[in-house]
Amino acid sequence: MEPADKDLSEKHGEFVPIIAAIERAEASVGVGESALRVQAADLHESLAHGLIPHAIGEGRTVFPVLRRITGSDQASTAMNRDHKELARLTDELDRLRSSIAEARLDATTERSLTRVLHELRELMARHFAEEEQVCFQVLKAELSPEEARQMCETMERAAAEVRSLYE
Repeated sequence: MEPADKDLSEKHGEFVPIIAAIERAEASVGVGESALRVQAADLHESLAHGLIPHAIGEGRTVFPVLRRITGSDQASTAMNRDHKELARLTDELDRLRSSIAEARLDATTERSLTRVLHELRELMARHFAEEEQVCFQVLKAELSPEEARQMCETMERAAAEVRSLYE
């Protein structure tokens, strides 16, 4: 496996546990309110301070390279749309998290939380698969190992810059 494919795939591998955490939170809805409060807070932290900065880093570094290589913005536009939806759902999760931290979990909030968790899980799973199959394969085929390494380092720096804004 070439570095571009390996480095980007490994980075996504770091976020796979979030999908499992979302599944655990989904299973807790209607069962354990105090556990759900903790899970929602932990999920928001992982998304807002981990995955969202990574997504912004990709948008700033990986997607422009993909557009240059393919001569098209079709794949990067779809990926950026997913990133915007991920940010929207993360914000919605934060609002719900705040709501359940302050009051009992009512049926309406339970339904909203279940929907948001389901949409997050589905979006992340689909998006990761699409990036692996479309984006990373093109980069693997077209970038030299040095170009791939530089792109990944630049992406990590961009993500770190965004992450530092939250801390």
